[in-house]
Amino acid sequence: MRRVIAALVALTCIGLLSSCSLLPGGIRDDSKQQSDVQMQHIADAVKHHDAAALKKLFSPPAREQATDLDAGLKYFLSVFAFGQMTWKLEGLSSGGINEYGKKTVEVFATYEVSANGKKYDLYFAHFPVNQVEDPTNVGLFALGVAPHNAHPYTDPTASSKAFNAWASQFENVNGKTTGNPGIYVPSE
Repeated sequence: MRRVIAALVALTCIGLLSSCSLLPGGIRDDSKQQSDVQMQHIADAVKHHDAAALKKLFSPPAREQATDLDAGLKYFLSVFAFGQMTWKLEGLSSGGINEYGKKTVEVFATYEVSANGKKYDLYFAHFPVNQVEDPTNVGLFALGVAPHNAHPYTDPTASSKAFNAWASQFENVNGKTTGNPGIYVPSE
């Protein structure tokens, strides 16, 4: 009888420990949800052609460090002339660190966006939480849009090469992002 009770207690403990990842503060990866929320904020700002709202999505350090963020915002919004877009997730990765109960997470997302009868690739790097390195650095770090290329690696166009080179500079290294914050503006 003791063995049966001990086995039940052990199974209950295992079940409770494995369900801890479902509790707030547990270890879980909600990067897709975080990126979809951020994408919805971007879409809302685009819908209203609201450069100020789009600018507020960037973290304070990114706003301070970005080169000519206002010109980038103007370019970005000009791509979406009528302010309407639909989107679907194409690629997602995340990185971060967890130190002594504090964590920093960065999400890198690529969406296929349709607007004005055209398709685009939209990329952003975003800190949903940054408790370890810089608590003020929460929000967008980088944002870019380029004409969609269904095969950017096997049949790259000049614009997809430039866009991918820009997006590839952003990585999470020990909770810090590499690359320069701001908005992608193609050099044409």
